Amino acid sequence: MTIARIDHVNISTTDLAATIGFYRDMLGLTPTPPPGMDPALNSWMVDDAGNALIHVNTREAGEEPGPINHVAFACTGYDDYLSRLRGAGHELREIDMRDIAGVRQIFVLSPEGARVELNFREPPAS
Repeated sequence: MTIARIDHVNISTTDLAATIGFYRDMLGLTPTPPPGMDPALNSWMVDDAGNALIHVNTREAGEEPGPINHVAFACTGYDDYLSRLRGAGHELREIDMRDIAGVRQIFVLSPEGARVELNFREPPAS
């Protein structure tokens, strides 16, 4: 059960085109349609190696408290994290996107309310 690295940061915006333009033109990232999502509302900003460093999604003004929607970590040990979080009484949400994006996810809020996404690109434990 480990966290290997930050997987991506999700940015919510009321102006998708301007946000994509900033990360493309100022930081050199390439906008890419995310798998299974509407590219008119979402974009992944990828580096030269194809890593989706920033996920950009649209939001209505006032919908969220700020532009950082969540931080995601690349992890191993899905069942162990699930057990630990549930055992501590955390509310969580699980999403299985292995058929679309090759990943299972656990979402949980930290004590101060930050949304944390744990990504697992490993086969399920047998």
